[in-house]
Amino acid sequence: MTQTGVRRCGVALGLMGAVGLTLAPAAQAQVSVTGGGGPIRLEAGEQSVALSLDGDTLRGPGIELRQRGAAWVGQVRGSDVDVGWSSGGLRGRVGDGTVALQVLERTPEPGLRLEGDFASHPSSLIVAPFAIAGAVGGCDYTLSVTGGRYAGWRTCQPGTTLQPGPVSLTLPEEVLALDTGEKAALLALLLSEEVLP
Repeated sequence: MTQTGVRRCGVALGLMGAVGLTLAPAAQAQVSVTGGGGPIRLEAGEQSVALSLDGDTLRGPGIELRQRGAAWVGQVRGSDVDVGWSSGGLRGRVGDGTVALQVLERTPEPGLRLEGDFASHPSSLIVAPFAIAGAVGGCDYTLSVTGGRYAGWRTCQPGTTLQPGPVSLTLPEEVLALDTGEKAALLALLLSEEVLP
């Protein structure tokens, strides 16, 4: 698939079991799953990438990130990544683009809202128990939970006449060990056009 071709994607946070996003008492958003581990897998049309999360390292073809303090630091497809988190937000750089995202608790509904810029792309993304919707890092999403996963559509060149395509994203239970900031940074990276353009 070319970068100017139709993007096919139908996001599935295929989580080998029940999927949910809930708020813990301290307003910490959590992705909840039951089932085993496995790779983080992102599929978009004929493209796919499988990433392993091993302790503080995320690896896959062309991708190597390490947790350094409260930041993911490394490379994604030749671009330097340094995305840190603190209470209420993500800051840093992805390639030549800046990251300045607020991570907000949704109220009264459970879930998270990411607002700001990711890789210098205007971003406004909602991650809720039954849907992911909005834009992050150059891609627009409309997803809902189907069969224990998020499934839907993605377009990765906002403002063009490209038709949305299906995408799938599988997260293993190891993601549960990540705190809200780590998970928000990881999801923003995975769903941006940096990982699969």
